Amino acid sequence: MFGATGYTGREVVRLLAGHPRVHVAFTTGTGNGHLPHEAGAGRPADAYLLALPHGVSAGFAARLRQERPEATVIDLSGDLRLKTAAAYREWYGHDHPAPALLQGVPYGLPEVYRERIKGARLVANPGCYATSVLLPLVPLLQAGLVDADDIVVDAKSGTTGAGRAPREELLFSEVADDFSAYAPGRAHRHVGEMEAVIEERTGRKVSLTFCPHLLPVRRGILSTLYLKTGAPARDLAAALRGFYEGSPFVRVVDGAPPRLSDVVGTNDCRISVHDAAPGRVAVFSALDNLVKGAAGQAVQNLNLALGWPETAGLPVTDGAAGRQ
Repeated sequence: MFGATGYTGREVVRLLAGHPRVHVAFTTGTGNGHLPHEAGAGRPADAYLLALPHGVSAGFAARLRQERPEATVIDLSGDLRLKTAAAYREWYGHDHPAPALLQGVPYGLPEVYRERIKGARLVANPGCYATSVLLPLVPLLQAGLVDADDIVVDAKSGTTGAGRAPREELLFSEVADDFSAYAPGRAHRHVGEMEAVIEERTGRKVSLTFCPHLLPVRRGILSTLYLKTGAPARDLAAALRGFYEGSPFVRVVDGAPPRLSDVVGTNDCRISVHDAAPGRVAVFSALDNLVKGAAGQAVQNLNLALGWPETAGLPVTDGAAGRQ
């Protein structure tokens, strides 16, 4: 396990400690008890999970793939989510450290790409915002139920989504009792991977309007999608239930929109659909940015890649997609 001392890395280690088929052989990171990253790269293992910064992670992924091709590598950074080096430079602002890796890496959104992830030796774990948006949006676009040219996303996340590195704007005195937007319009890096997945799944180029906000809480994401449609909310909800039938971690709910307290600490994404202005719906999507948005999804991908039960080592709540 690489990067075990960041918020996401610590969550990965916590989940793997309860996994029935996993023994954590080593961890890298800062502080006592953790190896330097370089030392970790020399340790043998059946699988490696990389919770490292973008621009750093791909170098270790490339080295592990070359030196231990039989091992499975799950990359939790943004380094492998885009399909071309040009797209990476556009969204991340620098050259890709290992562009040869970009071809053929499955995007690790299990509910959409489950068959591609099975047996894979390298998987790109999605971003937290991207997960919260793509899970409700992809099925509706594939079914032709919403207008691909009119998508507005208003997303809100807890502070752990920004990582553990100290930054003034994340100090308690700056965040508490406040609420702010950042990276408005098309500035957030996750927009690139969202649009790439939508194009791949629907064959259409789209331009999302996406604005994230910082909540004065530690964890959780609530995204609201404002979509143009000719169908009532109940039809969209039915389509989502059908798409996710049998998926253990996506739940389409009736009544009130999902709350962060419904999902924090779980690997669930909860979705609800509500009629809005004529010809429009509001779709709410809630998940824990550290679990379904990162560590839990990485374990889900590890399970699929190694042929284990998809739910192994993960909290499974009552109910299933499609149940009321």
